[in-house]
Parts: sequence; structure tokens; C-alpha cells
Amino acid sequence: MNILTLQVAPIGTNCYIVSQNNEAFVVDPGGDSDNIISKAGNFDLKYILITHTHYDHIGALNDLVKAFPDAKVAVHESEKDALYDPVKNLSCGFGINFSFSGKVGISLNDGDTLDFGSSHIEVIHTPGHTVGGVCYLLNDTLFAGDTLFKTGIGRSDLPGGDHDVLIRSIQEKLFVMPGKTKVYPGHMDPTTIAWEKQRNPYLKI
Repeated sequence: MNILTLQVAPIGTNCYIVSQNNEAFVVDPGGDSDNIISKAGNFDLKYILITHTHYDHIGALNDLVKAFPDAKVAVHESEKDALYDPVKNLSCGFGINFSFSGKVGISLNDGDTLDFGSSHIEVIHTPGHTVGGVCYLLNDTLFAGDTLFKTGIGRSDLPGGDHDVLIRSIQEKLFVMPGKTKVYPGHMDPTTIAWEKQRNPYLKI
């Protein structure tokens, strides 16, 4: 498995292109659509996975759907509507009224799995940063969106955020994973579950 990290506009969100053999999926296409499309163009793109619907994680979505019409857009059931609402996806705060022009291919719920090659991508609902925030686990690799950062956690002061719920999501759903689990967050550098359990100042347990 190969993981390509692209830091995309408008605020340096981590967009991931994950490939294995000829198949791939994209996590959080926040912007710079031309770059994402160019890098993903050599693969059979199966999914466009959204961890949550803040604009900096979905800004390139319309262009990707046009470039890869067979790729299925996947987002948590509770945040589908936000893809189409500039107020809910916060794009109006960037001076851009973003509305998704396509259709959601897969409405996600906690515990769902998506086939990828000979493996499965597990959907883990981790509310707290947003109501429908999810992480995606593939083998020992976790794509955490804005739930968990290296020595940090996501904001909980935006609409739909809840600090106590976020902490509980991390402790009860992520910190039960093996320490070697690699965490690829929505911003900043990769980390591991073991590192965060030992060093994250927000999550001393």
C-alpha cells in the first residue's frame, strides 16, 4: 500500500491518495483539484472518502467527481446535507459558497466496511469535531481527519462540535487500537496511537 500526502489549499489540509496495485481512494479532497486529479489519474479510483464536511476537506469534490465519475463519494449519514449547504460546510466563511453538485454514493454509519483490494476499510464514527465526523481504518493505518492530531485534537468550538464528546470518541474508539497504529491526520504530521496515548496533553488517561 502506498500513501501519498498532498497539502492542499486553502489552509494546508492533508489530502491522501491511497493506492494498492491499480486501485486507489482519496481522503478529504480539500482543494487544488488539478494536483489531486493528476496524481490519482493513474489509478482506478474507487472511493472519495470524506472524514467531515468542513470546506477545507471538500473543496475539490466537484472537480474530482467530474474527473472520476465512477468513484463513489462516501460521507457519514448525518452530514450529507452539509455538502450542499455553504453555511453548514463553512465555505461561506472562506468567501466561497460551496455546494456539492453530485450525489453521495455511500451513506456511512459506524462499523460499516468498504472493500478495497483484499482488505476492508472500516468506518469509525468519531463525533466531537463535527456531528458526523468519521475516521477510516485500513489494516494498521488510520485516516483521522480532524479528530486527532499529533499532540493535538480537533476544534470543538464550531457548529456541531462538543469537546467532551470528542475526548470520549478518541478514548473509547481510537485509543483501544494497537499502539503501532499509524495515524494520518487532517492537518500536520503523521503520528501513532502509542505516541498520542503517552504524549498528547489533551488526552491524559
